[in-house]
Amino acid sequence: MATISPPPPDLELTHYLAAFRAALPAGTGDAVTADRLCALGEAAHLARGAQLWPDANNDRLVWIADGAVKLVAPAVAGTPGGQVLAFHFAGDLVSVLRQSAQESWGDLRLAALTDSDLVIFPADQFLDVAQGDPAVLRSVLTRSLQALHRSRTRMMQMGHKSAGARIADFLVSMAERLADCTAGACAFSLPMSRRDIGDSLGLTIETVSRQLTELREAGLVATEGRSKVCLSDVTALARLAGRQSRHPTEVLAKTHQI
Repeated sequence: MATISPPPPDLELTHYLAAFRAALPAGTGDAVTADRLCALGEAAHLARGAQLWPDANNDRLVWIADGAVKLVAPAVAGTPGGQVLAFHFAGDLVSVLRQSAQESWGDLRLAALTDSDLVIFPADQFLDVAQGDPAVLRSVLTRSLQALHRSRTRMMQMGHKSAGARIADFLVSMAERLADCTAGACAFSLPMSRRDIGDSLGLTIETVSRQLTELREAGLVATEGRSKVCLSDVTALARLAGRQSRHPTEVLAKTHQI
């Protein structure tokens, strides 16, 4: 089983924490609150395929400094690698709850889709410090609301949307998150496999491939190699996905990285 690599040298931790400071709300990166938050951070590197398991005693907040990860629940029938709950990319702040034998969320873990660098914070202490700066606390809350909105949207899709609409919505979401693109044409690389995509959307890998083929034939999607995706019209894909106007938390979340 893959495990987390030893922490990188102090020089690299300093680099990651500088990036974390830069991602804080404007005017707070040089403040006392930022100093106190950075003092809590611990750097870690996850090689592709490695996993960050939940701590036995403490909830943690994980800031993705670089790379891409997936949040995974324990394996069940049909998902031998674990159920994919969410994808996270550089700049995301992810909650990883402590181990619990009694709760269904007790073994959620992060698995690296690419080589990834993380800064790990003890959640309770992080939030205690963040309470001293309304701008930082508001930004953390906004990120949490955005993640909650994505989770609810995913649940709604799995219950009510067609396979084609789910794939279209996934591509629109990736365009927004990976290419900062909400209209027109754009291109980006997907770090996750088609199996991961299907698992996250409640679809088989065969259905994912079939829907992508239909989108290619419609002229909306082109692929290059194993990961690059070119979208010709994000707005048309959004209509196909049945999307309404963007959710307020998605707009707010663009303001700050943390």
